[in-house]
Order: sequence, then C-alpha cells, then structure tokens
Amino acid sequence: MLDATLATTRTDDGVTLSLRIENEGPDPVTLDFRTGQRAEFTAYPAESEPAASDGPRGDPVWRYGAGQLFTQALGSETIAPGEAVDYGGTWRDPPSGTYRVVGEVTATERDASAAAVVDVQ
Repeated sequence: MLDATLATTRTDDGVTLSLRIENEGPDPVTLDFRTGQRAEFTAYPAESEPAASDGPRGDPVWRYGAGQLFTQALGSETIAPGEAVDYGGTWRDPPSGTYRVVGEVTATERDASAAAVVDVQ
C-alpha cells in the first residue's frame, strides 16, 4: 500500500514541491516508469476546488511536465516496506493567488497522489 504526501515551500524564485511516496505495506513495491519523469505536479486555482474533493476541477494554471524534456528510457524503483522515496519539482515565478497543487507519481499501474494548498503573494 502506497501513501503519498505533498510538501510545499515558498522560495524567492517560486514554490518547491516534494512528493513523498511511502510503502506502508508488508511487501516491496516496484514502480515502473515509461520515461525519466517520476512525478507530475499540477496547480489549479483554489477557488475551483470544492473543499471535500481530491480530484482536479477546472483548468490547470501550471503543469510541471509541460514544456520539459525527459529521458525516453524505461526505469523502475523498488520501495521496501516502511521505506519512502521523494520526487521534487519547482514552480518558478508563479502568479499571485491561492492554488491547489496536486502531485502524483507517474508510474504505470500505480496510483499515488497528494494535494496541498499554496498561497503565493
């Protein structure tokens, strides 16, 4: 069983994002990837999200992977029971506002995502 958490840190040049994927189950879990991208981060206006919803609504204002180049090689990572991996990204120069950022692992056949609200002034 995978558990995901998303940490955000406001810096001078943007918002640093860290998606932590932890294996809470008794067996190792292998994450298989189709490219070098390990996580996708997407920002939505916070007002477009109902408070009880974990799913995105409305149009994203930013996507980490948009316009980026990732290696086109298959890869995998195995997470032992009780262990975790961290995947990061930076949203550079976001416009002022309040956003709901969703981070999700890009592994095939694995769903692990988390969200956080970010206030950018």
